[in-house]
Amino acid sequence: MTDTSSRAKKGSVVVQTRSGRLRLQLPRQICGGDRKYLYLNLSDTPENWELAQAKAQLIESDIKFERFDSTLKKYKPQIHLTVIETIKPKSELTLTKLFERYLEFKKPVLKSTTFHYLVTSIQAYIDRCPYQYLSEDDALQVRTWLLGDTTNSMTKRILTHLNAAVEWGIKFKIISGLPVSPFKGMAADLPKHKWESDPEPNAFNTKEKALVLEVFKNHRGNWNGRGYSGQKFSFYYPLVQFWLLTGCRPSEAVGLRWGDIAPDFSHIVFNGSVQHLGGTETRVDGSKNNKCRKFPCNQELSGFLRKLEPENLTDKSKLVFPSPKKGGAINYTNFTTRVWHKLVDPITEKSREFEEDDRKTTTPYSCRDTFISEQVGKGIPSAVVAKWCDTSENVINSVYLDNKILEHLRPL
Repeated sequence: MTDTSSRAKKGSVVVQTRSGRLRLQLPRQICGGDRKYLYLNLSDTPENWELAQAKAQLIESDIKFERFDSTLKKYKPQIHLTVIETIKPKSELTLTKLFERYLEFKKPVLKSTTFHYLVTSIQAYIDRCPYQYLSEDDALQVRTWLLGDTTNSMTKRILTHLNAAVEWGIKFKIISGLPVSPFKGMAADLPKHKWESDPEPNAFNTKEKALVLEVFKNHRGNWNGRGYSGQKFSFYYPLVQFWLLTGCRPSEAVGLRWGDIAPDFSHIVFNGSVQHLGGTETRVDGSKNNKCRKFPCNQELSGFLRKLEPENLTDKSKLVFPSPKKGGAINYTNFTTRVWHKLVDPITEKSREFEEDDRKTTTPYSCRDTFISEQVGKGIPSAVVAKWCDTSENVINSVYLDNKILEHLRPL
């Protein structure tokens, strides 16, 4: 083996060989500017060289995360260090393999949307991660790699799911040699998600709401100088009305069937949604919180649904708001990109031109914010609104309630 010090980066721990034995050269900045070595009591063999490199990486990690043991007691050779078989897990179980088994175990109890997210998003990062072994050192390397590859928020999500997978593996004895998950507590040490630390409701004010409804109602296509051509987005006007009248989640309206509406139009039963997963239309039973809820219709909503119902309707399984082209479910992502932003963004960009916040861009979820804020502003108890909208008082107060809708209120 050769001395690697000539190729080492500043601040790194270097593996060296001297008289056929391995040692580590420590960075000068942690040794008061002096050159200091840690002798490993290992002969210079390929297997022991790998063990020495692992020890060097551990020290570098501890330096980086400010937990370096200046006494070196943590890093000095122990009796078990001479047992080469302990370098890697016996089962060679990688993070990718573990997470795949974990997802297969959880699949029967997960919603299809949740499973799809875990596979296409969380699993995708784990598959690409170059650090795959189940050890404290590799767990730190995974964290460092994630923070360099994606956002703090996404890193927090991935570490949360990785910890759950490892704890599951320990519980069912799929993992041996680990008393606790090396990922435990890592996610909690990262900053809160933006929606946790600074939630920003994004409701429409009264004027904006009227303009949004007007632009959908009157859209006749694209003006080409001689006339209108292309798709008429007025087709979506009833859907936007419904979002603003109920505060339901967009995908719940997309999946609403005529059989979900009472024959006398007195109430609506929200018991599922339709989403497009990987381009495939998928019906998901239950709400986001796995609940079925009964939504009471006021006079305006009842009248709206009566007018909307097709004549001589016999098939109650038909969608209330079908796609204009194929008659299937509306693709929410495509609608938001191609229709919503095209019509609504110009409205909010103009009305919020002089505002300091960055809430000029909205999504159909802003209809939910608007409905909830309006109902609370009208004096409906937040506990009642929470029941109507499948949420909680705490979430209403922290996430949905937009102060600009409540500006007209004055103390009694």
